Amino acid sequence: MIYEIETEEDYQQGLKRFLEICSGPKNEREEKEMYLLMGLMEKYERNNCPDS
Repeated sequence: MIYEIETEEDYQQGLKRFLEICSGPKNEREEKEMYLLMGLMEKYERNNCPDS
């Protein structure tokens, strides 16, 4: 499970895991992991991606 996203590589790994979770049925643990990843990726994007 990913707990921090600080680099582009971390972000790509988080995105890959997020898409894996979304592509199939989820149990409670995976659902919590999905929401954690969403928050971490949003934080990374706010801090590292220029506004479009």
